Amino acid sequence: MFEIIKQGTKIDFLGWAKVYFLVSALLVAASLVLIFGKGFNYGVDFSGGTVVQVSFEKVPDIERMRSVLNEAVPGKVSIQNFGGENDFIVKAEQTSDDLQGVADTIQNTLMENFKDAGNVSIERVEQVGPQVGKDLKRQALMAVVYAVIGILIYIAVRFQFIYGLGAIVALIHDILITLAVIIVAGVSFDLTVLASVLTVVGYSLNDKIVVFDRIRENVRAYPDRPLIQIMNQSINETLSRTILTSTSTMFAVVSLFIFGGEVINGFALTMMVGIVVGTYSSIGIASASVYFMKKLIAGYKARSRA
Repeated sequence: MFEIIKQGTKIDFLGWAKVYFLVSALLVAASLVLIFGKGFNYGVDFSGGTVVQVSFEKVPDIERMRSVLNEAVPGKVSIQNFGGENDFIVKAEQTSDDLQGVADTIQNTLMENFKDAGNVSIERVEQVGPQVGKDLKRQALMAVVYAVIGILIYIAVRFQFIYGLGAIVALIHDILITLAVIIVAGVSFDLTVLASVLTVVGYSLNDKIVVFDRIRENVRAYPDRPLIQIMNQSINETLSRTILTSTSTMFAVVSLFIFGGEVINGFALTMMVGIVVGTYSSIGIASASVYFMKKLIAGYKARSRA
């Protein structure tokens, strides 16, 4: 079996736990400032607005199209390829204009400014009201909450409750930092990006379960060894698998980001950040959190007996 990290490696990961926690605390604090200070650039799915699918006979200049529509249509306008090179999705922010009015403005503007691209046809028009956007925000938040609760229950049943807490600490860390990068990158937060955040949760959890499973096996095999030694051994034993999995997944996601077009860029960027942060937290945060919580509980029990 191909291994990047050879068997018998003895890296003292938990010896650097305080450094991990310090770095992560600073990143999480900065992430919270961005999330509650700057906020997200919500897409039409969450903020409300109009979605128009247009089709050209010939391929137009998409950058010129963005410039022209941003001047003609009230509110911010985003344009993405949809299907073929001649098909586009135009998303306009919520305005006081009616549905048909916005669609007509988009069609007339494109017909006047892109005659060289041939006939322009409106294939589909949809509108998301502000109330629907609010409902979607609430449902998105609840989806993440339910996922976290389900993870806590699963790990508590399969391992121990304290391992579930350690996984939740690491997952919250991963989600907050990933969301902060989304804000800094100016990615439009829509249902596609939400799907990628939930995918990051699942991917990150998978890494942590592999490490926890090896810890459980080694605790049973070496009951007399100190827990910190067993945890370091378990992380080292699963390190090759963690790096190989993350690297191979990253290749696929980077390819999506480069060749997938604007429609998939937000999803791919979120996944790229999530893979890096999730791999780091699987090695440096999850097991260390469990170790320190166990240490605190053991100390509390010792003082109670005294």
